[in-house]
Amino acid sequence: MSILLTTLLSSLIPVGIEGIKQLIVTKTGGIKPTTVAEQLQLDDQDIKRMQTVASLDNPGGTPSQWVIDLRGSARYIAAGVTIVGGIALAYVPNTPETIVLVGLEAANIAFGFLFGQRVLANFRK
Repeated sequence: MSILLTTLLSSLIPVGIEGIKQLIVTKTGGIKPTTVAEQLQLDDQDIKRMQTVASLDNPGGTPSQWVIDLRGSARYIAAGVTIVGGIALAYVPNTPETIVLVGLEAANIAFGFLFGQRVLANFRK
């Protein structure tokens, strides 16, 4: 039991710290550029972050093309399965309400992963 508790706490501490940081950003409004140069720097940081995520999809070496394609689309396939599965739980008869809510929440999270940046960018304009 002690090992399980230690493992859970050690995995939740980074999540808690990130939650506190996000709460502070939400309350303070985050970084707001005052000049065009600062806006360009923030945009460059977003581009670098997206390039880093994209580099995760590129395997080292020269694997088969289907392996490269599968690795590149694995997160999106998993998100699609999560969305379809979460919504499908609402239509399965005699499913407990708690399970349906968890499934819909998982679908919501996966949808945010796929479309969150685009939706947020459209709200900012």
